[in-house]
Amino acid sequence: MNGSDSVTETCGSLPAVILAGGGRDDKLALAAGAPCKALVRLNGRPLMAWVAEALQLSELVERVVAVEGPNRSLTDDGQPLLPIVTAHGTGFADTLLAAVEAFPNAERILVATADLPLLTPEAVDGFIRSCQESAGELSYPVVQAEAFDRAFPGRGKTVVRLREGRFTGGNLAIVTRRFVLEQGLAIERTFDRRKSPVGLAAMFGLSFILRLVTGRLRLVDLERRGTEMLGAQLRAVPVQWPEIGFDVDDPDDLDLALSFLRERAGGV
Repeated sequence: MNGSDSVTETCGSLPAVILAGGGRDDKLALAAGAPCKALVRLNGRPLMAWVAEALQLSELVERVVAVEGPNRSLTDDGQPLLPIVTAHGTGFADTLLAAVEAFPNAERILVATADLPLLTPEAVDGFIRSCQESAGELSYPVVQAEAFDRAFPGRGKTVVRLREGRFTGGNLAIVTRRFVLEQGLAIERTFDRRKSPVGLAAMFGLSFILRLVTGRLRLVDLERRGTEMLGAQLRAVPVQWPEIGFDVDDPDDLDLALSFLRERAGGV
């Protein structure tokens, strides 16, 4: 299936898309000798397979597709786990655009990254339910840092200190069709600057950054500033499922994920 194809959405369902647009230049893919991060193997299965299983077993997800980049890493692998949609460009906004084009009748889509091997159906359903009352065009999960550390000791995460507590971000989101179609430039700009302190300061403003690093902001302050930046309503959704935030970026993360999977399986 290419980016011009579409997937029919069952009435009343929330479709899901796995973002798997990376290539061989990803550091984990390079270390593992895989065509892309999504195909790096963990306990005999591609990383993406663990995410796909959690989504497919979810009570609130009807259909799942994967979005690959124009390098067609998933298609060329020859063993598709899911229907595949090919993005026309390499940008993050291009990947999201391919996602909404896959479901032309969907107003909202669940988006997941391909590197969440500890994701569970319960966490997926819990996040979706937590967003049902949200008016956000982008609903994004945040996890209490203490809960994450208890569940996954030894796995460091970037943490934001707010008045309500310490939080780390998750790797799921629910986006509206309108947001993706109308705010592509804002999405790409924000994504490109997300790991640059200078870029973030330029986007948020130095005063905002200073209030953030000193713990003087509230969750609602982040929502308001994000809404201004993106030109669409952002909702930060506190969730109790730390596995939503366990992404795999390097070989050490992969080893930790394997140990937690074995622990979950009772040591098998």
